Amino acid sequence: MFRSKILYEIDYFTLLVAIGLVTFGVFTIAGAGVNEEVANLWYKQRWFKQIIWALCGFALLTLILCIDYQLLIRFAPAIYVIGIVGLLLCFIPFFVLERKGASSWIHIGPLPQIQPAEFAKLTTILMLARILAAKKEQWYGLIDLMKPLLIGMIPSLLILKQPDLGSAFVFIPITLIMMFVAGMPYAYLLLLCSPALCLLGISHDPLFILIWLALVGSILLVAILHQVPWSITVPFVLISLGAYFIVFEYGQTIWEHAPQHAKLRIEGYMQPDMDPNATNYNINQSKIALGSGGFWGKGLGKGTQSTLKFLPEYQHDFIFPVVGEQSGFIGAVSLLALFLLLLIRGMDTAVEAKTLQGALVAAGIVALFFSHILINVGMVTGLLPVTGLPLTFISYGGSFMLANLMGVALMINVRMRGPHEMLKDSIFISRSQMALPAHIPDDF
Repeated sequence: MFRSKILYEIDYFTLLVAIGLVTFGVFTIAGAGVNEEVANLWYKQRWFKQIIWALCGFALLTLILCIDYQLLIRFAPAIYVIGIVGLLLCFIPFFVLERKGASSWIHIGPLPQIQPAEFAKLTTILMLARILAAKKEQWYGLIDLMKPLLIGMIPSLLILKQPDLGSAFVFIPITLIMMFVAGMPYAYLLLLCSPALCLLGISHDPLFILIWLALVGSILLVAILHQVPWSITVPFVLISLGAYFIVFEYGQTIWEHAPQHAKLRIEGYMQPDMDPNATNYNINQSKIALGSGGFWGKGLGKGTQSTLKFLPEYQHDFIFPVVGEQSGFIGAVSLLALFLLLLIRGMDTAVEAKTLQGALVAAGIVALFFSHILINVGMVTGLLPVTGLPLTFISYGGSFMLANLMGVALMINVRMRGPHEMLKDSIFISRSQMALPAHIPDDF
């Protein structure tokens, strides 16, 4: 009886989209490595390993579907601590595996290599859902803001230390979007984002100074009109002023002491024609691969940029150009359409969620997927600076595949245990109408 109910309630649309994305990724990886691994036994090739990881991921997905997501949220503090411990293991020489200057992987006994950062994103989403659902839309003081920010900041800083800038950045949209869905007013969101305006201090041009003053003044005015407590407004305005002063006065010194690879990436982004055979080599090869596929593509395994190894990281961060080269414009658009279906379904799941916790979990997963897709596609097309962030479901990697399918499992879990009719209003309008389960405490 229980099993038949589970099968009946499963969101097969989301599941089929996930299966389609996994299949798309396996074929792309197989085509990209056709020359590199032709001499290997079939069970040692990356496409086969990706299938094994996907099967393990679907097994985890099935297990998660059998557990009520509210039970996972109930034990979110313990789950969150496990995620933080995993990140801390990346700094212990006995466990850590360093690759390309980043200590992002660990190896425990006979277990396969694990990238804790991918799972920490999910554990943070569960923890934020617990904390924010307990607030019942109470945003009265600085502590109300700092508690969820701290939950997102701890894993982000640990990942940044590895260093993995791309994964560390993803925690920012996850945290802010979940806080917004939890009931945080627009004015609070603007105040939280105001310190980022300090980047305008890089230029000493009077026009940039006026722009910064106008933006900060507008945010302050919005905060006053929306009656944001001074206990919140004043600290964030002071933080914005301090950050701008530091960048304005010491920006050049900070730049000189920044990591060399980070400076080269930013310089390459600002100057696309700069050193095409070194600094901008990756992005130039990426654009060549994307453009050479034409409308229909060259065919599976026939892309020269990937098979001849002109394109770096062609099975990881730069796999989207492989899609464009092998499948052409039609393949790239089809992949983006699948991503769009997944994101829309996730947002719909958040709207239909029975509890605020469910809406928060679904919104957090959507924010996670959207951040990876936007940053990766923007990076390989030259619209954003190059940073190491894989493409959801498509890039090769065991931990990444498991985390993606676990995220889909949480989305389906929320939808399974929600009502069948949609809420009449948007989640962002009627967030207060969502019931909160009795077992969630009022404080952390």
